[in-house]
Order: sequence, then C-alpha cells, then structure tokens
Amino acid sequence: MSTEGTTTPRPLSVQRDLPVFKQIEGHHAPTPFFLTTDMLGGLPVELAGAEISNLVDKPVAAPHTHEVPEIYLLLSPEPGGAEIEVRLDGETHTLEAPGALLIPAGSVHCFVTRRAIPGSYCLGLLLTGPGPGEGVRVPRPEPSA
Repeated sequence: MSTEGTTTPRPLSVQRDLPVFKQIEGHHAPTPFFLTTDMLGGLPVELAGAEISNLVDKPVAAPHTHEVPEIYLLLSPEPGGAEIEVRLDGETHTLEAPGALLIPAGSVHCFVTRRAIPGSYCLGLLLTGPGPGEGVRVPRPEPSA
C-alpha cells in the first residue's frame, strides 16, 4: 500500500486567554499580543495591536526600535476609515486603511492615530524568524536622494 501523497495529521494547537499583555520598551502601557513566539509550538512571528478609535491623537509609544522587522497593518470596517501618522527614522509617513507599512529592523519608529472609526485596528506583525529568537533579515531601503 502506497503512502505517497498522504500526510501525518498534526495535533491541534489552541491558544486561549488572549490577548497576552507584555511590557515593550518605549510603549507607554503593556501591549496586547495575540501571537507570540512561545505560542502554538513556537511561531516565527508575533502579533500585537488593538482597536484604535479611542486613541486618536494619543501616542501609544515613544520612538523606539526592534531588533527584528515589523509590519504595521491598518484595518478598518470601511476603506479610508482609519489613518495613522508614522514616524520612521525622522521622516513622517501617512498610512490609510487598509494598508501595510514595513518597519525595517533597527529603525526608530512610532505612530499616532489621526482618525479611526469604531472597529479600526492597528496591528504590529513582528517577523521574529524561522523559530523563537531567530530574527528575519529584511534589507533596509536606501535613503532617497
């Protein structure tokens, strides 16, 4: 009997009691995480964030850096329903929902919500690597002339 094309079922892994709050350097309060590297058998990413409609013009963190790349994901129930102002290495960028913005590892960054309807979320996806503690290397873009 051939076993070609069959796969061994993997045990189901469920994470409960979310979010998990972690104190992150530069952040003004503990950050809600929905995925961390120690969940579900060891993940290559971490996912943090929250609903932002009550955070308009309220910074959630001082400028800070991470040793790994981060992707900001800005989501809203309707296109254009949220906008954040991102400070990245001294330059200001505007991100409107739905949108994503890459923060290269080692970049000084922070954001402020400028507008957000209820149900809008800003999520930070930290690319930690193929296993816990193994950082992904994403090249930093060259400065524009």
